[in-house]
Amino acid sequence: MSMLYQALLTEGTLTKREKTLLLVGLFAARREEKQMLYFVKQAVEAGNSVAEIAELIASAIISRGIPTWLSGIEAITYAIELQGVVHIVEEREEVAIFSSQQECIHYYQEEFDVLPTWIQYLVDYAPDTLLKYSNLRTTSLRDGAVSRLLKELLLYAINVCEAYEKGIMIHKANAISLGANADVLVEVQALCIYAVGIQVIWNDEDSKA
Repeated sequence: MSMLYQALLTEGTLTKREKTLLLVGLFAARREEKQMLYFVKQAVEAGNSVAEIAELIASAIISRGIPTWLSGIEAITYAIELQGVVHIVEEREEVAIFSSQQECIHYYQEEFDVLPTWIQYLVDYAPDTLLKYSNLRTTSLRDGAVSRLLKELLLYAINVCEAYEKGIMIHKANAISLGANADVLVEVQALCIYAVGIQVIWNDEDSKA
């Protein structure tokens, strides 16, 4: 276990700081709190702040819902205990707040080139949810204490672990558009192998090539 752990966190395209932070977010999303808390300590020791841990966990809410946050508050509490100080994040300007369906549609057309079916069905059958989800999504995924790229890599990892093909496709494409290359994706897959086992190699079809 120790050898695997050391190999996992070797500095690569992603830093140890980034890898430990991703593992905290991944285990929070999976509600595996013992593993999550173990990596909180590693993440803090690697230089991550409470604000970074909290923001990365919050970004996973759009994918796996509020249970991620309910587990994540334990990580945040532990990080505060370890650091002995709370850094209050300064209020930031609101971004991309949608007030109409058409604004949401335009956003997703730019994001995905073609309006995804899952968005079209929100437009058709759950327009109120469309507005609320779209505002949450854009707020959660913006650059802040944590980059949008790292947030997309977390969402990619969550979906790889669960073999959810549509989620893999969306967040892999987003990560690549933000500068992730094949080496980065392989390193994220290695984190997933640590989390759930060797079967994750087969969960992203492109990794077989």
